[in-house]
Amino acid sequence: MNSKEINIKHQNDLKIAPCLSDGDLSENATKFVKAAKDLGVSPFATTLRTWCIPYLFNSMEKFLEDESDPIDGANSAFAKLTEFLTSANKNGFELITSNANLNGQTDENIDVKDITGKHYGNLFKSFSSVSYWDEPVKLLRQRLERNGISIADIESKKTLDAGCGGGRYAVAWRLLGASPVSGLDISPINIEDANRRVKEAEINNINFQEGNVLDIPYEDEEFDIVFSNGVLHHTTDWEKGIKELVRVLKPGGLGWLYLIENPGGVFWDVIEILRLVMKNEKKSTARVALQLLGLPANRIFYMLDHVMVPINLRLTDEQIKRSLEEAGAIEIKRLTRGCDFDRIEQIYQQKKYAQERFGAGESRYIFTK
Repeated sequence: MNSKEINIKHQNDLKIAPCLSDGDLSENATKFVKAAKDLGVSPFATTLRTWCIPYLFNSMEKFLEDESDPIDGANSAFAKLTEFLTSANKNGFELITSNANLNGQTDENIDVKDITGKHYGNLFKSFSSVSYWDEPVKLLRQRLERNGISIADIESKKTLDAGCGGGRYAVAWRLLGASPVSGLDISPINIEDANRRVKEAEINNINFQEGNVLDIPYEDEEFDIVFSNGVLHHTTDWEKGIKELVRVLKPGGLGWLYLIENPGGVFWDVIEILRLVMKNEKKSTARVALQLLGLPANRIFYMLDHVMVPINLRLTDEQIKRSLEEAGAIEIKRLTRGCDFDRIEQIYQQKKYAQERFGAGESRYIFTK
């Protein structure tokens, strides 16, 4: 590889993980990325790289519990992982899978929409009943209540969950009283699983349909509540998605939008470094590697959600508000509270080092038109 090719590759890496260019994590994180790449390509190498994900996630959570400096903690974690990966590489552990069939190891040259749909479909379908039914209702109710959002006559509110994934929050809205509820998602795996679950649970007035949030297959001003929770930052045109959300919302209705925040603190820096390390890995191998550790499906989802999805945009408050206004939204309000583990709630509670850890916290908005 010549110097021009090396420079282009370096610039592409910085697009995924800008924090590698400078800052408090750059030196140790760069060494970690190099050690991870030096493992080469094999199922065993994928497994080792995947096991770095829970180590870093658990480390970040420990920093929160200990109220210790997240910069020092992250640098220490990267240094330990670099030592671990370098030792594994130096001692020839790749021989374990030296004769493995590596065909289909990456997802290159596959349509982004297909990759994203399959990624989330395979993550959501493994959720337990508790994770699927109970948790989303509790979280949604808490986020609404803590931000003083009350919905009069909710039982008559026609609701759309745009990018519903496995349907958990669509079901949560229905269990909170909204009716009828529609869930829209690009993944046929998700739609099939969601329909099966609600049929088995005998939940009525809810339906799921395959479709694209960038071209919502409903009429203008059809819904009283339009809910999009962590979806558009994974699409090829998030601003078009916002226009679609506003288009199908009734005047005076309630819109809900969550997009990834920028700045995002150490939390998102670590995720972006992991994205760089895992960008060419086979997703099924990564899921199995975490299952071998005994992690539950909702925990695996939490860890692989952003790390292995093809597109993972981070947007500023100014960018999001401007796009909402241009789409015709009014009375735009950024939520300042969340459930107990939400990043924005840690900032609201003024936990030590919260802003260093989490930057601005989750960018959740309500609006109308």
